[in-house]
Amino acid sequence: MPKDLQKLDTKQGTGAEAVSGKPVVVHYTGWLYDASKPDKKGAKFDSSRDRQVPFGFFLGGGKVIKDLNLPFPGVEFQALLTEIAAQKPDVVFAFFAGGGAVKFVKDYAGAGLKKNIPLYGTGFLTDGTLEAQGADADGVMTTLHYADALNTPRDTAFRLAYVKSYKQQPDVYAVQGYDAAQMLGIGLAAVKGDVGKKAEFAAAVRKATIDSPRGKFTISKSHNPVQDMYLRQVSGKENKVVGVASKALEDPGRGCRM
Repeated sequence: MPKDLQKLDTKQGTGAEAVSGKPVVVHYTGWLYDASKPDKKGAKFDSSRDRQVPFGFFLGGGKVIKDLNLPFPGVEFQALLTEIAAQKPDVVFAFFAGGGAVKFVKDYAGAGLKKNIPLYGTGFLTDGTLEAQGADADGVMTTLHYADALNTPRDTAFRLAYVKSYKQQPDVYAVQGYDAAQMLGIGLAAVKGDVGKKAEFAAAVRKATIDSPRGKFTISKSHNPVQDMYLRQVSGKENKVVGVASKALEDPGRGCRM
């Protein structure tokens, strides 16, 4: 039995060549190896095509050349932007949220850096902030456990109901609140409303599969979601899904005593 992953190219593409450090979006299907089968393909264990969501990642990784920091809650980014321009990196990765995210994205574009140095970040860099960031956020790529318009039946139904009730589009914060309510409902049902039964409550939630607009997820032993992480790109004031950056990602819960 082969010990290494086998790759079979069935058709050569005609697009631009994939190069190290650039985002790549692909479809894949994985089968268990079975020597008794004519094509050696046993049971299928995963496929992006079945989910109709491609898999996105950055090819070849890269090297962090410098960490730049700004003490919270500071939002004067000129020194950072000057240093970025001097370093001329292939890409900048940033972590900001709320007002800081709005100002950084706008200042980054205003400094002329966006044209030559792509901006990537955590999902909160562009979630709940796009109205204020406007066109300056276009093209920014982030990862998060939710994206606008996943186009699954569950997400579509949730978004339509949310807009009808609140007259605005939902973001990741709305989804998290909705899922928290689902988990409370599961736990309370298991203990028949007796909130004193904390252990039984927690056990019920850990056993459950949460049917979320973000995609179904479970809860790990350390009480963190085991969930898909999406690669998103801003376009037209939406964090549009590019692919799945990591499937069923579980926080290792380092230091957790649960």
